[in-house]
Amino acid sequence: MLPSCAIIIPSIDFNIDLKKCLIECLKQKKVKIKIYVITNKKIKSKLNSKKISYLNYGDINMSTKRNRAVKKCKEEFIAFIDSDAYPSRSWLYNAIKILKKRKDIGMVTGPDLPFKNQKGFSYIIGLAHKSFLLSGSKTYRKNLISEKICLQASSCNMVLKKNLFEKAKGMNEKIYIGEDKDFCDRFNLVSKIFYSPKVLIFHKIRDFLPFLLQRFSYGSSLLNYIKTTSLFNINNLQYFIPLIIVSAYFFAPFFYIQDNIFFYLYIFNIFLLNFLIFIESIRISINPIKIIKIFFIIKINILAFGLGSIFGLIGLKKLKKIYTRR
Repeated sequence: MLPSCAIIIPSIDFNIDLKKCLIECLKQKKVKIKIYVITNKKIKSKLNSKKISYLNYGDINMSTKRNRAVKKCKEEFIAFIDSDAYPSRSWLYNAIKILKKRKDIGMVTGPDLPFKNQKGFSYIIGLAHKSFLLSGSKTYRKNLISEKICLQASSCNMVLKKNLFEKAKGMNEKIYIGEDKDFCDRFNLVSKIFYSPKVLIFHKIRDFLPFLLQRFSYGSSLLNYIKTTSLFNINNLQYFIPLIIVSAYFFAPFFYIQDNIFFYLYIFNIFLLNFLIFIESIRISINPIKIIKIFFIIKINILAFGLGSIFGLIGLKKLKKIYTRR
């Protein structure tokens, strides 16, 4: 008997990216699927299939959409993917095979690589994601590496047992950005997370301005995440680094005193940061033009995230409007 899996896709509305996602989800091999699409409003133009159920609960966040869809579904396994992504055809089969074989594993994730046809800044941003200076401790999700136990999975690529999702108490509906990080922190207390390069999806990379706004939003959500999450571990300290760097830029003039050791220390640290970004850019590409562009993307990512953190500390409003700009 084929295993059953619910594919849950939160979205604002029906668009060309969601249509592509649905078409590829319907092509999954050796798995009995039911797709739940959760949108803000009832949609008129849609892809009709007995395997697709369209739900709408109004303007709620993605955590709430996922939790409500899980309550609706009756399948043994559940899978989360974003509306601007699409899976490889053996995505679910490969993941469920691991879940059935390894009783110590409760969730499987894999790489989310850029769309194959992306060009311009979207292509460069996709390359820059291969650096830990942009992707942090989750760099492995942007590369095809050997399978391993990991601590984090992105909500754009999660396949797990439904009963364990419920045991981990689902996603925190108070968190708008970083809900998957919070969920994985709690899930690790219930079961293990496994990364496999065979559990592959493709995720659309935003263009330059939407990317910049996204990174700003990530930074501005930092304080709310810390206040709302039920767990905090040392791994979370990485998210404060851009805030420290941008703060250092702002306070640099106060260090400018002749023969002041703090000023020279500041200059050395800025040089060290730029040198590290340059080395990472060369590691990703040996093309001189691409190196310059990757350097620029990584550097502006740090600044946008850090600036967002500062605005978050002083009470930034309308975060959702900024984050969903595409």
